[in-house]
Amino acid sequence: MGDFENGSLEQGIRAAFVDESFPCDEDNRPTIISNNKSLGIDLLTVIRTQLSSCDSFDFCVAFVGESGLQPLVDILAELKKRGVRGRLLTSTYLNFNSPATFRKLLEYDNIEVRVYQGNLHAKGYVFDRDETSTVIVGSSNLTQMALTCNKEWNVLFRSYDKGGLLRSVRSEFAELWDSDKTTTLASEWIAEYEKYRASQAPRRATNAAFNDGAEKPEGQGTLTLRPNKMQQLALAALEKLHRHDEPRALLVSATGTGKTYLSAFDVARVNPARVLFLVHRRRILEASLKSYQRLLVDKYTYGIYQPGKAENKPTCLFAMCSSVAPHLEDFSPDEFDYIVIDEAHRVGSASYKKIVDFFTPKFYLGMTATPSRTDGFDVFALFNHVIAFQITLQDALANDMLAPFHYFGVADLEIDEESYDDAGLFVRLTSDERVRHVAEKIEEYTVDKRNRRGLIFCGRNDEAAELSRKLNEMGYRTLAISGESSDAERDEAIARLEAGDLEYLLSVDILNEGVDIPSLNQIIMLRRTESAIVFVQQLGRGLRKAENKDYALVLDFIGNYQQNFFVPIALSGDRTYNKDNLRAIVEEGSAVIPGCSTITFDEVSKSRIYRAIDGGDFSAARLIRDEYRTLRNMLGKIPSLSDFDANGAIDPLRIFKKFGSYHAFLSKYEEDYDVHFSPVQETILEFISRKLAGGKRASDLWLIRKIVSEKEFVLPASSVAMGGPYGWSLRDRTYHSSLALLSGSFGASGKFEPLLSVDGDKAEVSEGFSRALDDPEFAKQLLELIDFGIARNAETYANTYADTDLVLNAKYSYEEVCCLLGWDKNVNGQNIGGYKYDAKTNTYPVFINYEKAPDISDSIKYEDRFVSEKKIVAISKQPRTLESPEIKRLKGWPENGMRTYLFVRKNKDDKDGGKEFYFLGEMHPTQEYAPITIAGKSAVEITYELDHAVDRSLYNYLTSNIEPDEVA
Repeated sequence: MGDFENGSLEQGIRAAFVDESFPCDEDNRPTIISNNKSLGIDLLTVIRTQLSSCDSFDFCVAFVGESGLQPLVDILAELKKRGVRGRLLTSTYLNFNSPATFRKLLEYDNIEVRVYQGNLHAKGYVFDRDETSTVIVGSSNLTQMALTCNKEWNVLFRSYDKGGLLRSVRSEFAELWDSDKTTTLASEWIAEYEKYRASQAPRRATNAAFNDGAEKPEGQGTLTLRPNKMQQLALAALEKLHRHDEPRALLVSATGTGKTYLSAFDVARVNPARVLFLVHRRRILEASLKSYQRLLVDKYTYGIYQPGKAENKPTCLFAMCSSVAPHLEDFSPDEFDYIVIDEAHRVGSASYKKIVDFFTPKFYLGMTATPSRTDGFDVFALFNHVIAFQITLQDALANDMLAPFHYFGVADLEIDEESYDDAGLFVRLTSDERVRHVAEKIEEYTVDKRNRRGLIFCGRNDEAAELSRKLNEMGYRTLAISGESSDAERDEAIARLEAGDLEYLLSVDILNEGVDIPSLNQIIMLRRTESAIVFVQQLGRGLRKAENKDYALVLDFIGNYQQNFFVPIALSGDRTYNKDNLRAIVEEGSAVIPGCSTITFDEVSKSRIYRAIDGGDFSAARLIRDEYRTLRNMLGKIPSLSDFDANGAIDPLRIFKKFGSYHAFLSKYEEDYDVHFSPVQETILEFISRKLAGGKRASDLWLIRKIVSEKEFVLPASSVAMGGPYGWSLRDRTYHSSLALLSGSFGASGKFEPLLSVDGDKAEVSEGFSRALDDPEFAKQLLELIDFGIARNAETYANTYADTDLVLNAKYSYEEVCCLLGWDKNVNGQNIGGYKYDAKTNTYPVFINYEKAPDISDSIKYEDRFVSEKKIVAISKQPRTLESPEIKRLKGWPENGMRTYLFVRKNKDDKDGGKEFYFLGEMHPTQEYAPITIAGKSAVEITYELDHAVDRSLYNYLTSNIEPDEVA
């Protein structure tokens, strides 16, 4: 540790890195950075974080891939605007670096690039800030796999300028930088390099694979296809269904994951005499036939159905639904043993229903990426609610079935919800200003500008046509197509795009599905996201693998739309509507999304999505009904509470919040539910559902479970005598707090029916609860509810902070804080007023509203503020002086042993989470107090230091304050 040579290591760290919490360990010693999705860590995030705060940087990397440069283009553009200088030294080693990469690097005039023309294989990154430097040296080049998902080792350390190891790194860099083998990057050199590289025909590592996802074994000889890992699992599931003679099943598989090949693999195993493959587009019909021929070869004879033709008798027939439905007289009901229905979500149409009702094969296989329909038709019911297998977008990315994507959420010009249907909207959508903005962003974010093939999705057909016209005037090669375009016109447009004659096709929604263009490498979204399903459909268009395609660029132009929260829902596949989960995707999506894909939002679009999440009413009755119906249709039965979590459906806590209990919701909306409870039973269910089922404290749930399952109607006086199920144990303070909550002496808000009666040391079940438990159905539902809460506790709230019942970074209401700190009585938020001391527990929770409303009264407009991730300044109540009791009490720490805890919320107007605060841990006063005056009244600024730094992503969210109408 000799690198901090001016003063002690500890002094050096505190002086230079007091506001940094990542990535060195707590002692700020050198640490290993290894890509780890389960821990949410990757080198890309570290590099982006260091770039965002450095004064200058030096990189030395052998390989700079287009795929590695792509996820950094936004931060590099920002550094260019700020004038942050950098040096990049790369090489011609193996001719890996592409001319497109070199041309893109020339756009950054703040970065000097030199190329070592020889066998350079070093990988090092130096970020300078003030008088210190952060250095990363290891195995990672600038490629998407090295930065995100490869098993790489990189050592990070920090050093003063005089540190020996840093001096060695700088010396090595300088020697290579000034070597006679090194040349300064210039356009003329790139042109010569491009010619030489083309003549050498370098071997490239790409994501090339069969478009339908099947694997090709290595070696020479006859080409034999075999199922990939996910297809093998799906085939095993199908085989099980065949053994049980299931007549129908649905395969749910993301776009580009090989559904067609998978069905062919299953046909090969089942060996039916005749097969019918149904589609809705001619282009897909021909592609599917070729896939079957490629895999099954001469196992069948193949043909395309033509009404009234004698050649309609091949053993494997491919047909358009629109051709078959009017001519069922050409067939007998049992003519086919195996029928495949592609895009099976369409089976609700009259034509498909007519076909399905007519034929009686031994097996129907429906295939779709989107089984849920907006028209309410139950696709699952048609396939007997049998789901053969499911491959989500996230599964496909994790198993390398799709090309990775690099998503950028960028701010659109000011187009908001209120103006979207305005008569003048067309003018704004197609204004010269917006077209320039779109074109500038396309250029800024595109690395390879000579080989782009993209789809641009617009909100209106007239917008698509006009944008295409204006983009063409700017020199782009584009074409707009719509529902009025014939199949021939669409096919011709797609062929021109694949050939490189066109760069972009613009449309509204006709290219959402039924289109297979593997060479697509850009998806640009110029319309608001109103559906996660549509978003994933459009995203999926660009994710098929192809030769010379390493990734797809996704540009999403985000306006001020109320439903922007669908963007993180679609990207993550998280349909729980948990706001904290969605915020995490916005803040740190690259570190958690499977595979090598990345997610990045600029500051304005991030702010817009945060506002949409905060303002989203995720407990609205319609949303809950729709999400419930989707799960209900999929399962074919009334879901249990555990079914919601097992299937990634909406969080049942949203049902409890809106309706009081699951029973109340089912009683209102489920036709097949005919259960009735007494008012007392309904009150008990509502209290436990709303107050306890979130699992924030296990003791409350275990006490009730013991009563219900073990018929324990008299409880012991202490937790020691109580014992603990499954190794559960608790403090007496917690035990007595639970007794107070369940008996009513704590005074919880809302409807309440006492579950316990406490008299001194004696606690027994209340008479009302005892009578309620005589109903077996009530006891059954109560146990299900309790088990749900216990599972939530184990998943989310088991790892409590220090000796408290609180969990770091979890969210709590005023009432929950009072309860979990063991206070005898509940205190409402108005009486807490920012902080409150409880003498019995010697605890002092501080509550801060970090984002204030613009019209808040000056008398309570406190400027509470984070100084860093470990320090915060909070303002006292008014009027207060240095002699006020709470200030004197703070001054008495640590001798008085008072425990001070910090709770912060971003936006108290959040429709769902506005009453809850993030728990950020214990803190202590630094003994820095500053008297101030607010609106003529005295107050005190109090500085606190946290025991643990605030999680970086949460800190960024809490402190973000960019207005939604700021577009850089």
